[in-house]
Amino acid sequence: MKNPIQRRSPDDLSHVDIREQWQITYWTQELKTTQERLTRAIRERGARTEQVRNWLEENPPPRRPAQSPDGIKR
Repeated sequence: MKNPIQRRSPDDLSHVDIREQWQITYWTQELKTTQERLTRAIRERGARTEQVRNWLEENPPPRRPAQSPDGIKR
């Protein structure tokens, strides 16, 4: 019997394919990013895994402004 909780992984890890929800989940967790950033990386650089990784490294997510304990943005 197949373990239903086992995490699926793509057959070809050299290309990021996001046609199905489980693939999106796999790649966003693997690359520690959001679906929006993953989609943008593929659109701008292509679907090769190394190209996507490079784009994500070169384009870090925007940082939120620091907030002090009293609630005032600095």
